[in-house]
Amino acid sequence: MPSRKNSRPQADFGRALQQLRAARGVTQEDMLFATSRRHISRVEQGHQVPGIRTIEGLAENLQIHPLTLVTAAYCQTLDPASVSELLKVIKADFRTLASGQAGQGDLKGSETF
Repeated sequence: MPSRKNSRPQADFGRALQQLRAARGVTQEDMLFATSRRHISRVEQGHQVPGIRTIEGLAENLQIHPLTLVTAAYCQTLDPASVSELLKVIKADFRTLASGQAGQGDLKGSETF
């Protein structure tokens, strides 16, 4: 995964949703509880980015945590090494925030990562 300093992270919710649906054996029709088939299709084609409520509904239908979908959107592949590398970046961000080095320190006193 490229360094955050070299390039801005790009989410690909369409690819992530397709991969996670395939892994779960779920069709677009199975996802209609979360949103319309047209919306799912437009997300998967990269024409639309889902909002947080849609992400929550899609994740519920896939029986995964919403952050799993978001994480998958930022990983080129769903292999454990890519996911682990992204999670290291996220943990480092939270450590910085919790230590107050990023400004306000609103996370002080929260769980240690």
